[in-house]
Amino acid sequence: MPLRTNLFAAMLTAVGLAVAAQPSAAADATGAEDAVSKARLTYGHYMTLAGDCMACHTRPGGKPFEGGLGIDTPFGTIYTPNITPAKGYGIGAFSDAEFLRALHDGIAPDGKPYYPALPYPSYTKVSDDDLLAIKDYLFSLEPSRYQPPKTELRWPFSERDLLFGWQELYLKRGRFEPDAEKSDAWNRGAYLVEGLGHCGSCHTPRNLAGATKTADALTGAVVDGWFAPNLTSDLSEGLAKWSVDELATYLRTGFAPPASNGDGPETAALGPMAEVVHESLSKLAASDLRAMAVYLKDQPAKQAPSEQPPVPHQLSAETYTQGHKLYARYCSACHQSHGQGLAPYFPALRGNEVVTLEEPNDMVKTLLLGAPSDPSQAYSAHVVMPSFGTVLKDQQIARLASFIRASWGNDAAPVTAKQVEALRGAP
Repeated sequence: MPLRTNLFAAMLTAVGLAVAAQPSAAADATGAEDAVSKARLTYGHYMTLAGDCMACHTRPGGKPFEGGLGIDTPFGTIYTPNITPAKGYGIGAFSDAEFLRALHDGIAPDGKPYYPALPYPSYTKVSDDDLLAIKDYLFSLEPSRYQPPKTELRWPFSERDLLFGWQELYLKRGRFEPDAEKSDAWNRGAYLVEGLGHCGSCHTPRNLAGATKTADALTGAVVDGWFAPNLTSDLSEGLAKWSVDELATYLRTGFAPPASNGDGPETAALGPMAEVVHESLSKLAASDLRAMAVYLKDQPAKQAPSEQPPVPHQLSAETYTQGHKLYARYCSACHQSHGQGLAPYFPALRGNEVVTLEEPNDMVKTLLLGAPSDPSQAYSAHVVMPSFGTVLKDQQIARLASFIRASWGNDAAPVTAKQVEALRGAP
């Protein structure tokens, strides 16, 4: 599922669909003289929702699709382009063929390659008609003469011609081909997940060249400090314990309630995923969300390649591995992949004195009971830490606490299941 501010996008995005021509005062015509039916525009709008196009191409306080969303990166500030139908400012000069070439092949009308933050490695799978429906919808909008600030990246990221080689190595062009042995729902879900939804852009780890690792597709990745989790059927970190209905509900609402047997999901979408749910997924048809869930639930279980540092001296390999899995599943979305937190909403766990106290009581009680019991005393007025006492067993709480107390430079002794048991029963 899409993430608009990931580090890879920050490194590689630059001009998106912006045209090369210089704007002129007379270049406002949309190029959409031909009448387009209301049904066609409605369908095109739906396709833009499936692709979450507006989220990336709308700056705070700006008009939809006129671009200008600034993304601060170590390489400079990235500004997303105007994709309204104003000629010279947006995409109004694009022909159908140029629009398809841009999204299928990553090539601009001027012949230059696009940076793959425009997710054409996924859009190449989308049918011509669906992409042209998006174009019809965009061309029906009010043209905007807004010009986003110019994006300038450090060399060599500023050299677009180098991307011809990148495309030769990593861009697999071609439309989605249904699997005759799978159901219609499965194929529809695959088309949305792999195509317009471009879920793998965030949920797949990348190599040193910034391309997704095909063999590790959907196994999860850390993106701009947020953890995009494993979407395969891996039992410990993936979707194995989710039902199709639970997953479809999560895609629609951003919330998965606990299962009645205590062994199912209980989570809420945060950060960029919350944006995806709000701006895109929640507006899709229930049948499409269920189709996506059907497809994702059928993905073979895979674990992401281990890139973890050595096991801290305080912990056994088993405690470290299990604690890390629990942290990735239950904690990293808020407290971040390396315990750095996200002020002012989520406190840091790295270097936190409460975390590393000799007696782990405060930390363990917080995991058991949540924080705080009185919402008015929350660290953020909008975020209250949930209780894990009914979700995790004593041994799991102990391993999770031990992992946190010994990671990212923290150097505190591990917690035992007996300590958790005693604190669970304490008033």
